[in-house]
Amino acid sequence: MRGLFWGLTTIDLHFLADHYPEESSKIKADKFESYIGGPATNAAITYRHLGGNAQLVTAIGKNNFTQTIHEQLKTFSVPFVDMLKEVRFEPVFASVITNTTNGKRTIVSYLPKSNPSADITAINDGYSIAMFDGFYIDSAIEYARLCKSLGITTIFDGGSWKNKTDKLLKYMDIAICSDDFFPPNISNYDEVADYVLQQGVQKVVISRGAKPMIVNEGEVNLLLEVPKIEVADTMGAGDILIGAFCFFYAQSNNFLFALEKAGQIASYSCRFHGPRQWMQQHKD
Repeated sequence: MRGLFWGLTTIDLHFLADHYPEESSKIKADKFESYIGGPATNAAITYRHLGGNAQLVTAIGKNNFTQTIHEQLKTFSVPFVDMLKEVRFEPVFASVITNTTNGKRTIVSYLPKSNPSADITAINDGYSIAMFDGFYIDSAIEYARLCKSLGITTIFDGGSWKNKTDKLLKYMDIAICSDDFFPPNISNYDEVADYVLQQGVQKVVISRGAKPMIVNEGEVNLLLEVPKIEVADTMGAGDILIGAFCFFYAQSNNFLFALEKAGQIASYSCRFHGPRQWMQQHKD
């Protein structure tokens, strides 16, 4: 099962501490980790871990972290197309502090402006599924249109609203949105689902952490419970949910089954620190 993942790659600096620092204060972290992240990247790594064949399309460019990013993607057996391969480009950073007393995380990110384009003729087809996280949106719209014309199932990861998101949604079959995803002038979940459906999306999910997922499939509306677990860290859980959903949906073509399995995987990942530790335990 070949899956395409189009979007962001970041350098994540992850600090674990027993409280969040107040302004003009200092704290010492209990633990520090660094790794690559980003919605599309984390989803692609999850898809590959579960047994799928993932292809990442992203923007890395030439910078001091290029080799590190390449090596980590190779470690997880995720081939990639770099839309900024020959361009000097500052890396995308995310500094994350996880509160070890409750598992909640706070993120400060830096995203340099870029509007890369990909030679879509150089990207192989034959995908079962294609996921877009809303970054690098002009090129994403172009390729999503092609995927749609080829009958490839398209998945939208709605982490937050971005400029031109409405244009990308027109080529999406399924949208899985976070509880922070609100189109302009919309402030409640029912309106979010209605808006996304009006763009032509067939199935809409709103994930809400430990709360039940809101599922809207045309005339079918329901709440899907997620497993109750002791949370160590929610870092990357939404990305893991998307990657796992893509895998199980490509495998089964069963929407609710794939969503339930993905919820189990994402919840399981929250028992561990960071977006990768769960993978080793899951393998074992």
